[in-house]
Amino acid sequence: MPAPERPKQKLVVASEFCTHAAGSDCMRCAYCCPKDAISVPEEAGAPTVDHSLCNGCGICFGICDAFASTRMTMFDLHARIRRIAEGGQRAYLTCKENVFPGFEVDNHVVVLPCLSMMSPEMWTLILSEGIRVTIACDLKYCEGCDRGGELGGELFSHAIALAEERTGEKVLFTFRIPEKQKILDQYAQNETTERRAMFEGFAADAANIASGKRRLRNSSVLKDYYERKERQRAAMRLHLASENPYKDFAPESGRRLMFPKQQLVLETVDARPDLAPHIPVALSETDLSLCTNAHDCVRSCPTGARFLKDNALQLEPRLCVGCGICVDVCEEGACSIEEATAEIYLKPEQAENRE
Repeated sequence: MPAPERPKQKLVVASEFCTHAAGSDCMRCAYCCPKDAISVPEEAGAPTVDHSLCNGCGICFGICDAFASTRMTMFDLHARIRRIAEGGQRAYLTCKENVFPGFEVDNHVVVLPCLSMMSPEMWTLILSEGIRVTIACDLKYCEGCDRGGELGGELFSHAIALAEERTGEKVLFTFRIPEKQKILDQYAQNETTERRAMFEGFAADAANIASGKRRLRNSSVLKDYYERKERQRAAMRLHLASENPYKDFAPESGRRLMFPKQQLVLETVDARPDLAPHIPVALSETDLSLCTNAHDCVRSCPTGARFLKDNALQLEPRLCVGCGICVDVCEEGACSIEEATAEIYLKPEQAENRE
């Protein structure tokens, strides 16, 4: 039996997004790694990756913000799917286990190491944007998959189910992966298309060919260009992980760090405020009757969600990830993690419009 293919991209740990490194007891990455390639220290510290064991499945991407690739980030993946949608096409997602040697996928197909690398937050944002997306794969391959295995199949199915429940939209499934075709083959093999619609579509494609639009849309050179840009941005973001796209909602002073999944949720509710009540979040709260203003919670908060203003304790909910570190360090028991919804992220004008 041939040795399994080693991943081309290198898995990197962005410790600033690891709550265990900041003092929490989170160990989800180690629990979910199907190859036991991730080790988490008993004391506070970032996880380490044994690259001789890692097969690049990406499960850790889907469950934790601390993992990144030198080849692509989740923001790049979202941008790629959005480009397909903006080109008027349905986006198809599949995994490497479903693409056999010699099979060339069409340009609106995104091939991932494992579909489990997409988090519920990512799926929720995609569906909230009205992007037409289809999973093209045979789930029976998950059982014997050397990458994500059955766990990968369960995780991505669960992530999609959560996103569908939150948005009311649907992700379609098919066994057929669109293959790259010449334009005449595309219409000659489409038996379900009505004659009039077929000729209208053919005429539109012919016009696009004449104008160069179809060449640009299907250009492998252009696709390669985007992939190179993704790799460059991925490498840059490993050094700019603390960049905050929501500066208007950051504390006035102190540490400011927005976790990637948090940003995906914020983009979703900013675009679709009506979905906010359907997205559960965990939020840090303080019982001021118990608080003695020791401010250990402020010093320990990994994102800067807890901060001081005029020596008074403040909380920026858009930065809070519900890690629970504040609960662990508060000797007075004044801190707690409570269930809430993404309505807490809405701007005043958004909340008024919903009412």
